[in-house]
Amino acid sequence: MKKIYRILSKKFSYFLLSFLSRLLSIFDYKIIPSFSDISDYNFKYSENTRRLIFEPSKDLFPKLIIDTSHQKSELCKLGSKYGTNKSAYNTFGHRSGYTPFYDLLFRHLRNQKINFAEIGIESNASTRMWRKYFSNAKIIGFEYEEIKIKKAKSHNLKNTTYQKIDVTNRESIKKAFSKTKVKFDIIIDDSTHFLEHQLNIVAKTHPFLNKNGILIIEDIFKNRKEHSERNYFNKLKKLKNYFKDIYFVEFHNLNNYTASWKCEKILVLIKK
Repeated sequence: MKKIYRILSKKFSYFLLSFLSRLLSIFDYKIIPSFSDISDYNFKYSENTRRLIFEPSKDLFPKLIIDTSHQKSELCKLGSKYGTNKSAYNTFGHRSGYTPFYDLLFRHLRNQKINFAEIGIESNASTRMWRKYFSNAKIIGFEYEEIKIKKAKSHNLKNTTYQKIDVTNRESIKKAFSKTKVKFDIIIDDSTHFLEHQLNIVAKTHPFLNKNGILIIEDIFKNRKEHSERNYFNKLKKLKNYFKDIYFVEFHNLNNYTASWKCEKILVLIKK
């Protein structure tokens, strides 16, 4: 009887909290744990604790949901200084709260002689941040608009070069990365944010990653159907065997501001 009661009460609480979570998401708030992301009641019952244990779906990539509000790393400060949306302390524009996580993810590489690529340089703000953070790295920025490349070059960043790329064209991506004649430890896509272009980047840059190299797709829209996590899972099925780990990270921060875009989410892919 207790088992039936616990199962029914758990399902009811998840249903109720899921509804509240969806309601609050209109105002860009989220209840943690992420009840609204549960699409089915995939539970196991523990006889020892007499409680239900939630099992994530096997038909989706794993996901971390992180609140970065209470961390202001050195990378956060650099992001603020140079005006990139990757920092939640940026006062020049959008804020996505990525830098506390990036500091944890990349800290072991900070002083090493790595090869680092960023696709989509915009005003060169994040490239300047990375240049300061990775003091010994070789950095290559990839950009379509030549005027942005020209402006970026005027910053005269040490050991930093730029290549033209068209992320709408898979052959252009392959050609641009082949010209560098290196393999990368980190590749970050911050270009158009369109799903098909992101898929082009995953398909054509993974051969240029070192073993354990990290590919990050930034600024994934949280509320657009085309950019659903299930859609990414289905679209990347043919490519996932090149990676030993693929997971989403969704960021929450009191300072986040992405207007109607609601794109404070990334996809992390780690090369086999």
